[in-house]
Amino acid sequence: MFEKTQRILAGYILIKYMMDIKKNFGIDWPSVEWKDLRKPLYSAIGARLHLLYESRMKNGNIPLSVDDQAKFWQTYYRPDGDTEHFKKLTMKFENREYKCLLRAAFHWMN
Repeated sequence: MFEKTQRILAGYILIKYMMDIKKNFGIDWPSVEWKDLRKPLYSAIGARLHLLYESRMKNGNIPLSVDDQAKFWQTYYRPDGDTEHFKKLTMKFENREYKCLLRAAFHWMN
């Protein structure tokens, strides 16, 4: 997944997002190395870039409903993933305080 976000074609398609990442976080994504993904922010950005790239024909928007998010996740991120497990974990996450912090962190990418 990470490697796809580093390719020239992905850079061309994702240039707007990469510029936003540089502006907002000071991270030059084409210079990021695999070892940088140990940092949670880098890993999350990489995952989001991957989803934007893979779903580019559907304009990269993550669905709002949990059911549709589960299908999106399975289609673009984990083809062998269990959508019921995804929904179960999502509901656990939705019941925690820090959900608003995560949403704020990714607001700029929507």
